[in-house]
Amino acid sequence: TPGDWSHIVKQIGMFTFTGLNTNQVAFMTKEYHVYMTSDGRISMAGLSLKTIPHLADAIHAAVTNVV
Repeated sequence: TPGDWSHIVKQIGMFTFTGLNTNQVAFMTKEYHVYMTSDGRISMAGLSLKTIPHLADAIHAAVTNVV
């Protein structure tokens, strides 16, 4: 996935800022049913080994297809 994602691993806590914009967040909600705040904050505590691949696919699609 294009971009620098190092900020993800530098954060601590149950929530993380993805760096996604409002259009990318809306795309992920509509197309992948991934829910987060409009500023791109997502609950990491809500993820499981089963849901991580779906989230990764959604982020990749949003970053590569939505400006």
